Amino acid sequence: MHIFGRTDRLDREAWLLLLMSGLFAIASALSSSFVNIYLWKLKNDWILISWFNTIHYGSAATTFVLAGWMTKHIERVIAIRLGVAGLSVFYLSVLWLGTKAVDYIFWLGILMGVGSGFFWLAFNVLYFEITDRKNRDVFNGVNGFLTSVAGIVAPFISGYIISHMGKFAGYRIIFAVSLAIFISAVMVSFFFKSRRTRGEYQLLPVLKLAGTRGSNWYWVSLAMAAQGLREGIFTFLISLLVFVVTKNEWELGGFFTVQSAVSCLGFFIVSRYMKPALRYRFLLIGAAMMGILILPLVVSLSSGSLWILGVGAAFFYPFYAAPLMASVFDVIGATERAARRRIECVVSRELALNLGRITGILFFIWWMSTFPNLFQIRWFVLIIGFTQLLAWLAIRHVPVGTGEMVKKVAGRP
Repeated sequence: MHIFGRTDRLDREAWLLLLMSGLFAIASALSSSFVNIYLWKLKNDWILISWFNTIHYGSAATTFVLAGWMTKHIERVIAIRLGVAGLSVFYLSVLWLGTKAVDYIFWLGILMGVGSGFFWLAFNVLYFEITDRKNRDVFNGVNGFLTSVAGIVAPFISGYIISHMGKFAGYRIIFAVSLAIFISAVMVSFFFKSRRTRGEYQLLPVLKLAGTRGSNWYWVSLAMAAQGLREGIFTFLISLLVFVVTKNEWELGGFFTVQSAVSCLGFFIVSRYMKPALRYRFLLIGAAMMGILILPLVVSLSSGSLWILGVGAAFFYPFYAAPLMASVFDVIGATERAARRRIECVVSRELALNLGRITGILFFIWWMSTFPNLFQIRWFVLIIGFTQLLAWLAIRHVPVGTGEMVKKVAGRP
């Protein structure tokens, strides 16, 4: 019996990519969510933290364009190394700056964005090349499960260390550990086969297609932007609200741990039972439930309602994210001509996603400037919390397994 389905369809390269993803997940689970808490403790400023994340996503979007050119003309494995190295420099800088980090959020945001941009561009390209329609759903399920398992242990450890090591000493320890794990991930990258792509880097035709109503890539781009609207702000807002309400890093670590545990269960269910024909049903269920779970928060902004939202959404997120990601990459690989522009397509996808993220955060900045009362945040969360339904409305225009991109995507070989 295969617990996660047909894992025998995953070859050596797929398992290496899963290992790298797992290391990245461990390092991120240890530290990334606590970076915003660290900045909050240095200076209680919602707008400051929002600008840090805006700069992060903005620089990541810019880096995707450069990383796309690099993976096209040089080597995509080098790009993933640069990404992990960039994140290593970010944590090294936070360690070096200490309590002065809050004065350098612009540069720290750029460092995190550059590292994330190189890593995710290369990861997504490798994901497309290493997986196919036969094993993509299995890969997504296993990857989500491993990420969730990493998230179960790491945040609890981080919360315990931070809460028992003084005001900032614990933060320095977990940032240092994350730095070491990122360095290990760089070493794993040397085991990948060399992967080069011939041809010119032609991003503009793909971006033009994203604005051509009726093409599958138009609907994909809309779905990505809609996903980013919620994702960009919820990535840091909910955890920060939990800390503001509880004022305890250990409880926050427990919150992340429970989130990851139920997400692990969600990914297990998706990996076992989701088939291409059921993708959009899974996606709708996930998107709808992630919005419905916000309703208790509207009634009462409390630790309990935040736990219901955070934990419940973590369970249903795999129902939403796994089929959406698989459908997007099926569109990229629908034809051989389109697949030749896979790098440009991944860059275009990430640009749409980050555009949505930045838009969501800018909306939050405006909201906090207009309604600075903490209690009013619940209405913002309610509004932004249903935007993932727009992703379902958009992506369902793309037929499962039969979608083809307009030939202009392929351009010249």
